[in-house]
Amino acid sequence: MKLKLAFFLAKRYLMAKWSLMSTLSILMISFGVITLITVLSIMNGFHSTFKKKILETNTYHLMIQPSFGESYSLNNIKSFLSKNKEIISVVPYYNGEGILKSRWITRGIILKAFPHDVLQVDAGFKREIKVTEGEFDLSGEDSIMLGHELAIEAGARIGDYVPVLTFRGEDISIVKPTFKLFKVVGFFKTGYWEYDKNMVYISLNAAYKIFGITPQDLEIGIKVQNIYRVDRVIHWIQNNTDKNFYILTWMDINRPLFDALQNEKVGIGFVVMLIIVSGAFNIIGSLVMTVMDKKREIGILRALGAKPSLITQVFVLDGFYIGIVGTMIGVFTGFFLTLNIEKIINLIERIVNGLRDIVYFLYLIPYGIPAPANFEILSDSIYYLEGVPVEIHFKDVFIISILAVLISVLAAYYPAKKASLMKHVYTIRNE
Repeated sequence: MKLKLAFFLAKRYLMAKWSLMSTLSILMISFGVITLITVLSIMNGFHSTFKKKILETNTYHLMIQPSFGESYSLNNIKSFLSKNKEIISVVPYYNGEGILKSRWITRGIILKAFPHDVLQVDAGFKREIKVTEGEFDLSGEDSIMLGHELAIEAGARIGDYVPVLTFRGEDISIVKPTFKLFKVVGFFKTGYWEYDKNMVYISLNAAYKIFGITPQDLEIGIKVQNIYRVDRVIHWIQNNTDKNFYILTWMDINRPLFDALQNEKVGIGFVVMLIIVSGAFNIIGSLVMTVMDKKREIGILRALGAKPSLITQVFVLDGFYIGIVGTMIGVFTGFFLTLNIEKIINLIERIVNGLRDIVYFLYLIPYGIPAPANFEILSDSIYYLEGVPVEIHFKDVFIISILAVLISVLAAYYPAKKASLMKHVYTIRNE
């Protein structure tokens, strides 16, 4: 009965004294929730796309290396791994280093050697790798695929021959340089600028010759159905073979990078949360004004027997109402903006470019000033994206909503406590 009365009074007080401060409180909380949902959803999309491209094009889910001196048959290992239904692809590969020379640059590069049928074996690699020019063909021993950015810096074109210097041997004192001309058959983008600037792909047969390696020196890349359950595959491998393998997971290789991405998300979320905190200060001001305006009514309620706890509940519920309304508006608007973010970005780009064209034709052409470049919020040449990646995590939305309502309730506690401590006798006499 008391709680029902508290809800009734809270609603009456809030609606009867609806102020600009109350409106601003709701708008600030809504704006904070909208910004958090939109920003975190876009960040989730970028991080997920970024992670997928790295894992599919450069780092495998599991990487197996034979122990030193351990002999094994590559075909036997592939046959053994194919028995596990969670494993979807097995690709032997080799990472080496060399120096690429062109007319324009001389620089160190990473040479990654694949079997010629890697696109047929690894569906994830085929899906994520983007061939920008030429074709992905490693069937020839002298074929080479250049990263898109590396090709631009080197001034290479399809069909050109580029010299590559590598070194054979593990002992630096007796290492032998090997020089080979490779024919450029294509350019690729992985979606990660650093790889595209420093990476080239060659065939395993070419790697055997220029690095002096054998199949025993190859690493085996494994991709599984669920990257978060790689431990199960590791246990299966260890329990079903007597060979000693050194096994790395995608988390071991990329932990610093992915941890940095997660910390970035938390940091930005904390900064944007300050918008909601600003709304909380508006709630405090709004309820303090309500308390000052309702002194007489509060005094009458106390004289009729209302306990201080009831008065506290009334004004805390006012803060709760403001938090709920602001959060609901923010969640629905945030969903709408997030799901239509690409259309909104395109509209902004068209408006800005339209204004740019008007200014250019009216004021800049007479002076011979060249036309400025098109305005792009997310340039394809920088982000390698065909659209804006968006990924809404309902766990994030739930946490944002709870925090927004909780901050609103906490902000209402001070004016609520102040109202409950009023001396009703003096209040009625003076009011």
